Amino acid sequence: MLVEKERKAIRQTIAEVGMLDDNCEIQKIDAGMTNHLYTFYFEGLRYLIRIPGAGTEYLVNRKQEANVYEQLCGRGIADELIYINPGSGIKITKFLDNSHICDIKNPEETKACMLHLRQFHELKLKVDHDFDVFKKIGEYEKQCHEPMQNLNDYENIRSKILELESMIEQMEKEYCLCHIDAISDNFLIKEKEVYLVDWEYAAMCDPDIDIAMFCIYAEYDKANTDRIIDEYHETKCSEVIRKKIYAYMAAGAFLWVLWSEVKRLSGADHEGYKQRQYRIAKEFYEYAAN
Repeated sequence: MLVEKERKAIRQTIAEVGMLDDNCEIQKIDAGMTNHLYTFYFEGLRYLIRIPGAGTEYLVNRKQEANVYEQLCGRGIADELIYINPGSGIKITKFLDNSHICDIKNPEETKACMLHLRQFHELKLKVDHDFDVFKKIGEYEKQCHEPMQNLNDYENIRSKILELESMIEQMEKEYCLCHIDAISDNFLIKEKEVYLVDWEYAAMCDPDIDIAMFCIYAEYDKANTDRIIDEYHETKCSEVIRKKIYAYMAAGAFLWVLWSEVKRLSGADHEGYKQRQYRIAKEFYEYAAN
C-alpha cells in the first residue's frame, strides 16, 4: 500500500520533471528485488518511476547507469527513458503496456530473448566502466562486515569459486557493453517484440556472462542451461566456451549470495533466494571445474 509520505515524495519528483497534472494517480507495483516501482499517468500515457531501494547505494553506481542509457538511447533495445537522476538514481520510463516478462518454461520466448540479447551484444557498444565478477565479489564482501549467516562450508566454497578466475582468464573472451542482470524478469515481450529493461548493473564485460545470469536467475538445471546456451550461440558453442559459461554461473550465483547479504544488512530479507543461489554456485562450480 502506498503511504502518504511516499506519495508526496513521488509527486514532488514528477512535478520537478514537469509531468504532474491534475489526474496524476500513483500506484505501487509489487515487483523487483532491488528498487521500489510505481506507475503514474501523464497526458493519457502511463509511466514507470523507479525509486532506489535500501542498500543500493552500496551496489549500484548511478552515474555509470546514466551513461549506459546514453548509449542505449534510440536503439530500440530497452524501454524508452524519459528521465534519470545520476545522483538520486530516480528514473522515469514509458510503461510498456500489454507486455509480459519472459516465460522461462517457454522455449519460443527464451529463444526470442536470446536473439535479442545477441543482437544487443553485436552492437559492440562501449562505456567507460567495466564489470569484473571476481572484483565485485570482493567489494560485496567488504560491505557485509560480519560472518555469513546460514551458509554451510562458506570459506571452502568461496575458495573454490575464486579458483575459477584464473581458468576464465585463459579462455577466449569478447568485450562489449553487457547487461549483467539479464534475467528473465528484465526481458519484456510485447506483441512478439522484446525489450530488455533495468540496466543499473550494465558495464563492459564478456557477453557470455549475460547468458550465465539468465540461467542462474531462472534456476535452470544443466540440461536447460545447455538449451539456453545453444539458443544464444545457435548450436555453435564449443565445449570450452560452455565450461566458461558454467564458471560464470558459479561466480555469478556466488555474487548474488553476497548481494543478498548486503540487502539483509539493509533490512531486506532474501534468505530463500540466497540459499538457492548458493546451491547453484556449488553445482555449477563442479560442471566448470571437471
